[in-house]
Order: sequence, then C-alpha cells, then structure tokens
Amino acid sequence: MLVKTLIAAGVALATSQAYALQSLDYGWEDGVGTILGSFGNLADATNVSGSQSGSDGASSYSVSGARSGSRFLHVAEAPLGGTPQAYLAFVTGLQAGDLVSASFWGYDNSAGTNPSLRIWGHYADAADINSYVKSAGGSNTYTDGSGWSELSNTWTFDGGATDGLVIEARLYSMTSGGTSDRTDFWIDDLRISAPDHATIQFAAAVPEPESYALMLAGLGMMGFIARRRSHR
Repeated sequence: MLVKTLIAAGVALATSQAYALQSLDYGWEDGVGTILGSFGNLADATNVSGSQSGSDGASSYSVSGARSGSRFLHVAEAPLGGTPQAYLAFVTGLQAGDLVSASFWGYDNSAGTNPSLRIWGHYADAADINSYVKSAGGSNTYTDGSGWSELSNTWTFDGGATDGLVIEARLYSMTSGGTSDRTDFWIDDLRISAPDHATIQFAAAVPEPESYALMLAGLGMMGFIARRRSHR
C-alpha cells in the first residue's frame, strides 16, 4: 500500500525557511517490490507472505508472517562476510538543511547478539543510486531480539556535491561457529518523510491505472522507481 499525506507547511529549518513535508508508507503489499539495490553479499531479495523459515548460520528459526498486512521483504547474507546493505529507498532533490526521517521494522529473535539489523544511510549521486559519495551515518540502535522491532533515524542533509540520500538496512550476521554460510532477515513497514520538493524512490510496483492517476495527482507527478538494481 502506498500512502502519501501532506503535512501543513510551517516546519522551520535552521535557515528559517519553511517547507511542506511528504510522508510515504510502503509495506511490500504490492507483492512485487523488493529493494532498489544492494552492496556486499546480499542475496535473495524477495517479496514474501506467510510463515517463513531461515537460518542464522548456526541454527534455524522462523517468522510467523508480516508485521502488518500480508506481505513483507526477505533478504539474506550469503556467503557470510562483511556487512551487506539493502537499499530500501533513494531520496533525491535535497537541499542543504533538509530533514529526512525514515523507519522500518526488522525481525530479530536473537536478543543481545546477531543476527540483527540497523538503519543507516549514505550520500549518492542523484543520477546513480549505486554511486557512493560518503556515509550519512544512522542510528546506533539494533533490532532488539524480541521479534519485530522498529528502527528509525533522522538525517539533516548537509548539501555538497550531491543531492541524493540512500536509506539502507544493514545486515549483521553470526560469522563464526556456524554450520551454514547464510543468514536470513525480514523487513516490513517502511516509512519516509522528506520535504515536498524532494523525490522519494523505492521498489514499489506500478498500481492499477485508476489508482495510478489518483496517486500522480496527489503526489504532484512525483516519480518512483519500480525496478530492482544491483550494486557494483
């Protein structure tokens, strides 16, 4: 489900400028969308439903279903090594001082240890999500091991040579002592807010024609990407 709401203008930046915010929710309910791209040993990005089973590299575990709705995102690290990143969204057209907030829910049943997820970001050329300018940082909070838990962060865009911010889910696996060279992860309920002069791209499927016309009217012809890309 794709939802856009406009919040009344009046949010002041440090520059004393004001702008309206757009808020986008995406829960993979279209049954098609996955991710925009990835970095590292990320594998099997799939749009799933129902009970799912997986491995943490040492033992098997399962999730009963989506955090909300019926669909959600599955990704895996295979083979184990490094810190893979799933690109969940790409916000472009940003200006210095703009605020971008994002959150998603990650599934984790291993309290106090990996596997776990974290929300992070990096700056990229608006014309190429696979470019990397520099880290934008993120939250130092990880999924808490209680099942579905929410991760969130707010970035203040610092301008410079680029105007794009990539929102990442970072994957952290058990990397030793395991019997499987793979770890499975699940993500749901992505939410992003950004100034209305920005464009938010994510891997949503194109809706039915009548819904699409209504969406474009509501979004002011804001584009979004419905294709999957892979990192270099």
